[in-house]
Formats: sequence, structure tokens, C-alpha cells
Amino acid sequence: MLVLDFVRIMPSVGMILIALLGISYWVQKENKEVLKANKIPFLILTIGFLALLPSYFYSDNHKYLFEKWQIGIPYLILPLAFIKIPKLSSKLHYLLYEIYFYCILIIGGFAFVFYLLNQQIINQLYLESKVMPTLLSHHPTLSLMLVFAIYCAYWLFLNKKIYKYEVEKKVYVFGGIFLFIFIHVFSVRSGLLALYFVILLELGKLILQKKQYKFGILAGLGIILVGGATLFLSPTFSNKIANTTQDLNNYQNKGSANNQSLGSRIISYKNSIQIANESGWLLGCGLGDLEDLNLAIFAKEYPDVSKPIIPHNQFLFYLASIGIIGTLIFVFSFYFPLFYQKGYTDSLFFVHMIIMSIGFQFEAPLESQIGVAYSLVFILLPLHQKFGPQKLKSN
Repeated sequence: MLVLDFVRIMPSVGMILIALLGISYWVQKENKEVLKANKIPFLILTIGFLALLPSYFYSDNHKYLFEKWQIGIPYLILPLAFIKIPKLSSKLHYLLYEIYFYCILIIGGFAFVFYLLNQQIINQLYLESKVMPTLLSHHPTLSLMLVFAIYCAYWLFLNKKIYKYEVEKKVYVFGGIFLFIFIHVFSVRSGLLALYFVILLELGKLILQKKQYKFGILAGLGIILVGGATLFLSPTFSNKIANTTQDLNNYQNKGSANNQSLGSRIISYKNSIQIANESGWLLGCGLGDLEDLNLAIFAKEYPDVSKPIIPHNQFLFYLASIGIIGTLIFVFSFYFPLFYQKGYTDSLFFVHMIIMSIGFQFEAPLESQIGVAYSLVFILLPLHQKFGPQKLKSN
């Protein structure tokens, strides 16, 4: 997943290997020493992909339809594979979260060093609705991944049983602080919103549930001071604010949305509503035809926009393409595991779903390979840990 920009086939290779591993367990004879998995949350998760299939019958552009199916097919294959793959030990399970944290730390470190060496050029990019180059080029998804990595550092720090050496504790602290600072320098709006929403949730938990009023208030003040100082001192954030303000004023004054991030995004929202209204709210226009219809609206009503974008909201994307029925099926299948047998009590799972939900408001992450991979990995890991097949312990 994290080397996608260097070897684009790697996520597909990983998916195929996991699928083959799952098939190998499916074809084996039933082992009485292994407790069966609870299949319900895995099967429900696959329904989200199945909701895309009826579009075949009312889409004209099957090439684009098949491209979208190809991107989304992990949501069908991997949950079925995880039904049969035996559980990891708790140590190995949490090791994956540690590896993820370290990988994101490395990506953030490289990007920050590159920024320090090229500040003038990169600062200018933020005035042009662009962001700094990173090892993972899909910056909206990377910003969400940064938020989750920060939470992983916080969670790992609190759970002392997970790490063995004291130096690991220090890495979680200083690594988490660095990523907290870096995400402000990175200055992607959706990521910052998700970060502070998660922080508010955690502070609320400390104050309301654990009654740690003093610590919660002090922690909140500390975060506000560090975050505020970082924002105040960060040229990228200042330029992002200036660009956003200019973009919004330009849109309100009916100026050109060409190369305007916010203006193009608002237009994409309006286009999705228009397509749903013209094609039918129940079934939408068909997943295969969404791009063509969206481009047609851009060409007719916004001919000056040189880079038309798809609807940058996952729910509106599905509303336009598969209608209210398909969108409701997706919402049910995607969020069902969170509520099934109180899945929300798993902090890592709950926070990941919160981050993805905020990302859905400003992007369509599930229409990119990296978005599908990131979202699905951290849904399946906690599901597998709780509901996957497990070997019976010998006496």
C-alpha cells in the first residue's frame, strides 16, 4: 500500500496473495481444532461492492465501470479471504499497527526534510492550490493516514503491554509529536479537521468517562498551544488560508474555478446533485456513466476549468452513480461492522472509521486504489482479531 507510487502493482500483488491464502483455507477439510469465524460482519462488508454491480445494466460506458469495479473489488475478495485465515496472535496483530506508524513516520520525515530544503518553492505551491511532494502522492488520503498514525502512536504509548523497551515509548511520544507538527505543515484541510475531531473525542472521553478533568483540560490547552503555534509559524498553513479565502471569494463572485481547489470541489458537489436529479434519485445514472456526465456538465457550464474532477464527496459520488438505494446499501454495509457486537469499543477501529467518515465529506477515497487499501486494511484487522477463526488452546 505504501509503495504504490513506486511499484503500482504491489497492492494488487498483496491482495492476490491474501486471496490465495484465504482460498487455501477454504479448500481444506474442516479442522475440528479450529473455531469457526463469525462470518456475519465479513459478509455484510462485501455487500458494499455488490451494490455497484447492478450499474452494469444501465451504464453505457462499461470501460469506466470495469475500472471502478477493479478498484473496489478488494471489498469483495478480502473479507471472504479473512473468514478462513486463522487469527494472528495479539502480539503480531498490534505489530502491524506499529509497522504502520513507523512507515508513516518515515514518509513524514522525508517530506519534512524535502520541505526544509525547498521552502520557497513549496510555499508557493500552497498559494496555487497544491501541496508539497511526498512519497505517497495522493495527499488527501495521506492526510487521513497521518491522523490515524498519530492516534496509533498515542494508543501504543498508553498500552504499555504492547511494547517491550523503554525506547519504544519515547519513539511513540516524539514520533507522534513530530507527525502532529508535520500534519500542520502539510496543511491538508480534511486531515486537520479529522485530527482535531479525534482530539476532541479523546478529550471528551478523558473528561466525561474517566473523570480526569484536570488532565483533560491541561492536555487540551497544551494541544491548542502547540497546534496554534505551529499554525501561526507555518508558512504553508498561512498560504493555504490565503488560497482558501481567495478561492472562496472568487467562487462567491462567480469568477473562474480553473485551478481553484475549493471552487472545483463545490462545482463537483453541484454536478452530482444535478446528475442525480436528471438521471433519477433511486438508481442514479449508473457507475459507468458518472464520469462522462460530469465531464459534459463541466464542458457546457464551466468550459474554462482545465482539470474537471469527480464529485469530491463519497456519499454524493454514490448518490449520483448508484442512487439513494445503492448509497443506503453502501452506508449499511460499511458501518455495520462498527456497531455489530459493539465493534465501536475497539478504539483503533472506532477512530479509523471516524477519520474515514470525515474524509468522505471532502473526497471520494474509495475511488482510488490507495483509499480502498487504507480503509479496508484497518477495517479487516480489528474484525479479524475479534471474529476470525481461532485455534483451540490445548490443555
